[in-house]
Amino acid sequence: MNILAVDATGEVLSVALGGHELKRAAKKHDEALLPLVERLLKKAGLSWKDLDAVAAASGPGRFTGIRIGMSFASAAGHQLKIPALAISRLDAAAGRSKATRVLGALPGWKDEVYAQEYSRGKARGKPTWTSPKDWPAFRAAAEKKGLTVSFGETSAADLLP
Repeated sequence: MNILAVDATGEVLSVALGGHELKRAAKKHDEALLPLVERLLKKAGLSWKDLDAVAAASGPGRFTGIRIGMSFASAAGHQLKIPALAISRLDAAAGRSKATRVLGALPGWKDEVYAQEYSRGKARGKPTWTSPKDWPAFRAAAEKKGLTVSFGETSAADLLP
């Protein structure tokens, strides 16, 4: 299945398809996105008509970047008559771990940390955030509960199954 994934939520714009990923540090993700996708399709030896779905990071992240990615996925899905998917970056962060109980965590604005607890791949409770000052204690409490902490930035490749 050919799923195009887009993550425009942070400072680095990334697109992924199959085993290929391209990243670009760009101030104007809206202007850089389509040319980056075109390069990715060419690199993968595919065309737009070969896509089965398009996925975009739905946050947490920068609001404008979320809008850019989600609008792109929606428009591409509509035009190509394929599913447009919204994927949580916290789901992607947690999905990097093979552990049964995971705390997916992402760096946020002003060094805040966004976090979500998962059990067997399913989110438990509500996403939360913590200050940089409180993060070490928050992380220690999660580990004491037996959670494996999966912390770090995500990219479009993390959104793919």
